[in-house]
Amino acid sequence: MTVSQSSSGGFEESQELEMIRETARNIASDYDDEYFLEVSDGKEPTEFWNDCADAGFLGAAVPREYGGEGMGFWELSAIVEELCANGCLGAEMLFVVNVCFGGITLTENGSEEQKEEWLPGICDGSVNFAMALTEPDAGHNAPNMDTFAEKDGDEYVIDGTKQWISGADVADGMLLVARTAPQEESAKMQGITLFLVDPDDSAVERRELDVGIPTPEKQFELSIDGYRAHEEDVIGTEGMGMYQLFDTVNPERLLGASGAVGVGKCAIERAVDYAKAGLLTRKAAWMVDNEPDPKKTAEVSNMAKLRATEVGHEATDVALQTHGGNGFSREYTVIEMWKGSRLGKVAPGSTEMMRNHVAEHTLGLPRSY
Repeated sequence: MTVSQSSSGGFEESQELEMIRETARNIASDYDDEYFLEVSDGKEPTEFWNDCADAGFLGAAVPREYGGEGMGFWELSAIVEELCANGCLGAEMLFVVNVCFGGITLTENGSEEQKEEWLPGICDGSVNFAMALTEPDAGHNAPNMDTFAEKDGDEYVIDGTKQWISGADVADGMLLVARTAPQEESAKMQGITLFLVDPDDSAVERRELDVGIPTPEKQFELSIDGYRAHEEDVIGTEGMGMYQLFDTVNPERLLGASGAVGVGKCAIERAVDYAKAGLLTRKAAWMVDNEPDPKKTAEVSNMAKLRATEVGHEATDVALQTHGGNGFSREYTVIEMWKGSRLGKVAPGSTEMMRNHVAEHTLGLPRSY
């Protein structure tokens, strides 16, 4: 671990962790808003995911002997926070589904054979994972689940329904949570078992759900009818799955929290950036009225023009993308705003000429035109 507790009770981040954050920022810089909007619309984030794998992010909390980096959740949560803080929207959900449901679950509770088979692929990004826990009639009260695994020799026959299962269509493996003892015959937290199953098995039928918010993975309802799992597919100890599940859901919650902090930082930074453009414009207007030196007024006016037209067009471009096809209909007016903001980068005075002026008169660089 790379964390030390200070005398004040807080936590200090090491130089190593700052290097990890810097790597995350470098990865994020290669992907713009449009990329992640396309991901939320169904595009596979292959390039981004491969970059995260190459950086060792996917195996951050996986032991080195299985292809990971041998670090801890302190580092993993910082990675997710930094990616989200730098515009990688939805990254926390990608990490939850693959790194948490797959990597952390198997690291903490998988058999040696399961670890050797699955963890290297999760770490290098070649394997996708999913988890089937939530049910229509149980919701967050997992012990009330109806999915049942009936023992049949050295196998279990599993029947049930799961809902809101992320990424089941691209998953190579799936953590399935099922009862192996009736609820009335076991203690509240017992009688539930974790299974490693094949989501593409013919006994698993999936139906895509119509989700009202953008997510980087599609969401599904799964109907499981007679799936046969071998004893070797049990993760951990039969009947003790709820206790073992805490090793997965607690990190899941914390990755969600890390993503939320990151998104909040990203939103605040953009809001401040936008507000600074507005403040700069107001300052330039004040100087036109009150500053006797036209050179000083020109300097601030050109900076205001440059920054305001950039953020203005960025805002209308995001609005247009959000509207989808309707954004191009004049009925919604967004396309007119987009055209107007785009014109602002050309006239009066192009973005390039604004940069030339700032470079020469503010930064003292040689004249470039």
